[in-house]
Amino acid sequence: MPYKYNVFTRALDYYRSRDAIVDWRKGAQAIPEGVDSISVTFAPAFPDTNYLVIVTMENVEDSLASIYSYNITAKHTEGFTVSFSGEIDSGNYKLNWIAQEH
Repeated sequence: MPYKYNVFTRALDYYRSRDAIVDWRKGAQAIPEGVDSISVTFAPAFPDTNYLVIVTMENVEDSLASIYSYNITAKHTEGFTVSFSGEIDSGNYKLNWIAQEH
């Protein structure tokens, strides 16, 4: 399978290439149908909320996947919340994320 280069992988490559990556977390989380926000929890917690979050949404199952805008609406030392522009209409979406300490 060919390597797909997108915004998420480009951002990850950038952070891998930096001289000193202090501390980071990454993951992917299923987004349930019908929700308008999702909370991501990670461990270990960061010492404060001064960290960068990069997220992308993915749906490779639905032939006519809806497009949602999204925003980070809360940050805590152990995670963050993403709010979507509407209720998610399919259980085939997932949230890819990276959190990195500044």
